[in-house]
Amino acid sequence: MRFLVLRLEGPLMSFGDAAVDELRRTRELPGLSMLTGLAANALGLRFTDGNRLGRLQERLVYGARLDRKGQLLRDFQTAQLNKNDLLWRSDGLGPERREGGDGSFSGPTLRERFYRADSRVCVVLSLVPVDESPTLDDLAAAFARPFRPLFLGRVCCPPSGPLHRGEVVDALDAYDALERAAPGEQSDPAPLTALWPADGPGARRPADMAAGRIVELHDLRDWRNDVHSGSRYAVSGPVHPCGVSAKGEVQS
Repeated sequence: MRFLVLRLEGPLMSFGDAAVDELRRTRELPGLSMLTGLAANALGLRFTDGNRLGRLQERLVYGARLDRKGQLLRDFQTAQLNKNDLLWRSDGLGPERREGGDGSFSGPTLRERFYRADSRVCVVLSLVPVDESPTLDDLAAAFARPFRPLFLGRVCCPPSGPLHRGEVVDALDAYDALERAAPGEQSDPAPLTALWPADGPGARRPADMAAGRIVELHDLRDWRNDVHSGSRYAVSGPVHPCGVSAKGEVQS
């Protein structure tokens, strides 16, 4: 399989986890719906292209590796809002008016948002079937010249550099691609935490499975109805990328 290598790096990034009211946590590694949205923005798809977004999510195969853990950042937000304050929407369908009676706005709005600070993530990404549009080459071209600005989970998290820098690896599966994709300098010591498919295209054969554990991820989006819905299984475990020592030094 051919995989594009993406380098996700920036001052802040946020990979949404399950939300409870206004408590929004972040994972260490990106989920499938987030990467679908990232690719869709690069390709120029719109939020209303539900069928095309859904098909892109179905075709996307990826593995992710935490090259530098960074730090967890908690952002506590408080603001006094009234009924006439409009809400800005990132899907382009806003602004939206606030609902509720006057008593709903007597106190401040409280929110908690979590981010990864000074983190770096390597993503290996492929599309199946390979001959369906958009192709992997189309996606590489889109990342080189994205249709609109890209961000790492939230619009307040711009990347510090190009996400795709021409790197492509040929590998047996996503785990193999993560081992072949060399980390940059100042990476954490090996082994590095990673995530890869548990089944389907890009998954390891059972006899070749590296030490890891099966995890359930709630990272599927119903793009037609604008809700997160459903779950999938992936493998979380360590990888030893080529050229990285146990001290985090890049070997020549």
